[in-house]
Amino acid sequence: MSSPNSLILLGAGGHAKVVSEVARSAGWRIAGFLAPECGRGEQNLCAPLLGNGLDLTANPTWLEQNDLFPAIGQGEIRWREFVRLAAAGARVPYLVHPSALVSPSAQIEAGAVVMAGAIIQANSVIGPAAIINTGAQVDHDCHIGAGTMIAPGAVLCGDVHVGDHAFVGAGAVIVPRIRIGRGAFVGAGTTVVNDIMDGSQIKASRRSHIVPRPE
Repeated sequence: MSSPNSLILLGAGGHAKVVSEVARSAGWRIAGFLAPECGRGEQNLCAPLLGNGLDLTANPTWLEQNDLFPAIGQGEIRWREFVRLAAAGARVPYLVHPSALVSPSAQIEAGAVVMAGAIIQANSVIGPAAIINTGAQVDHDCHIGAGTMIAPGAVLCGDVHVGDHAFVGAGAVIVPRIRIGRGAFVGAGTTVVNDIMDGSQIKASRRSHIVPRPE
């Protein structure tokens, strides 16, 4: 991770608000936000809205004097913006809230954010532009793919692999050694005891949904 200095966030919605608080808590100065839906000069959480950011080279100081971060909750858009930042030569850090517990042996890639109260255990890998949300638990030897979101309070037991661009809902529990495929969706409160194929959707319900092992 770059030494904390000045950071511009792409996005100005609810997720960006939380990311800005993570960054500030970790010692970053928020130079401003870039968001298509907002006009230049407005304020968002005590930092200016600098413009729409559609052309990252429009203002050379954006890239020269700041790190940039994709602070967008929607996974497909977040990944697209992360790729755009990389292509423009931006410095993209990872962000970790000071209250998160992260093993020294864990690996966190550029563009990932670890929110307040989250736990990342030994030898786990958090992929680029992934989100480990508030209070989520990622146990030992887990691998979280690029652009994936682990929602608040989710629990991933040891050696769980979650593919790129997947979503694990709030309060979901994934038992050890499960594989969740690329682009899969696991609903809130779900308990998963069997592998989930690429692109599969396990919807949330009022009661926890148990995915059974085959006979």
